Amino acid sequence: MRILFIFTFAFCWASAYESYASYEVSYSFFTLGEAEAYLKKDENGTYESSIYAKATGFAGVMSGHREERYKSAGRVVKGMLVPEQFESRTKSDKKSRYFGVFFDLENDNATAFKENCHEERCTYESFVLSDENYTTQDILTLYHNLTAMFVASGEKRIETRAVGSKKPVVIEIPEGKKLKTANELLKKEKGTYLLALLNQEIFTSDVGELYVNLDEDNIVKYAVLKDTFLFGDVRGKLIKKKITP
Repeated sequence: MRILFIFTFAFCWASAYESYASYEVSYSFFTLGEAEAYLKKDENGTYESSIYAKATGFAGVMSGHREERYKSAGRVVKGMLVPEQFESRTKSDKKSRYFGVFFDLENDNATAFKENCHEERCTYESFVLSDENYTTQDILTLYHNLTAMFVASGEKRIETRAVGSKKPVVIEIPEGKKLKTANELLKKEKGTYLLALLNQEIFTSDVGELYVNLDEDNIVKYAVLKDTFLFGDVRGKLIKKKITP
């Protein structure tokens, strides 16, 4: 169920002091899973962001009850989230994976750790991210920072790298035919539309298209991963949100 990994990208947008949002992820008439997104900024200029997603029902059985957790923590600098550490944990009935990164912002590098386990047999690896392999974004801070990045650049298309994603991610403000598609997929509901272009092996085309609709609080209220399996779209719907200014 790698689909959950891709789809949780959509649930990272938020700009409040503290916010919580829960989602239902579905495909056609079937529920694939559920996800939760959390962000907190404190008065000391630090933040903590997390995502939790799990496959449920038939999808849960087929995936070995897959669960995924992502966490980022660091500082708020001029309104932007700057990570000091990032980690992701994935587990199913027989496998588990840990990936952790600790950023050295003063020296422009980071130390990464990997642990892969299969039926209690584990392998370990550590390495340094530097030069072209180093970036000060992770997949959670990237999406929290998007609004500020668009305003600062004045562009309608941003391509960037982020720790936690193997390939660059492109974010667009949809126009023309893509805006027409966004209106159809997102049911012309009020909000801010964005399009993420993702290169992943699950897609039937060269570039996967993830359309999202942000509400007035910059929280995703609806998202569509377009034509993932040739037969239809995967959809995510906001079920509950709570914001503390």
